[in-house]
Amino acid sequence: MTITELYNKIYTDETTKESGRFIDIFETNRQVIDHEIIDGDSEMHYKVMRLTADYAHHLTMTKDYKKALPVINKAIYLFQIHSGFKEVELLNIEFYETLLFDCVIANFYHKKFKEANRYLRKLIIQFPEKVIYHNWSSTIRIHSTQKLINVLWYVITVAAVTTTLFDGQYLGVFHDIILYIGVTAFAIAMSAEVIKLIIKQRIKDVHF
Repeated sequence: MTITELYNKIYTDETTKESGRFIDIFETNRQVIDHEIIDGDSEMHYKVMRLTADYAHHLTMTKDYKKALPVINKAIYLFQIHSGFKEVELLNIEFYETLLFDCVIANFYHKKFKEANRYLRKLIIQFPEKVIYHNWSSTIRIHSTQKLINVLWYVITVAAVTTTLFDGQYLGVFHDIILYIGVTAFAIAMSAEVIKLIIKQRIKDVHF
């Protein structure tokens, strides 16, 4: 099967709107797509790009984030190098916007919060009125803050156990240092919990 035959089959068949069906057809013919040489052919580039982008989106929709992430990155790259989009603001293309959001979601569930936030900032700058992007920004901040809190509680626990099991005579000057570190970590953890609560209150309901 050629790319054109595959493209026509997928986009004239109503059943491919269902994620499972699209993924099955794409993966059965993946070698055809992966080995296609675009070589400056704008029409072929568009077909490979659309197939790849839709595959990435369907993987995200089915929560197969591990498989989705590299495909999303490939689709984004295909958009960026398409000759027809050189003079176009890519974020004005709805499907490119969707791809970036898919990238945010996939990175988030891989706990790559920094990478997720990098793409999310682009969306927020371009679409400041879209509440869903601000909500996701808050959600990422909450999870990043929770990671810090978890580390702090580990430090607090170690400090508490150490100063309980070993008295000042045994630890010497280190007893007070460890105690100070534990108390400081506790204070920071409590402050982080307050910040997390404030961020949660900023999340707004989104009605689709």
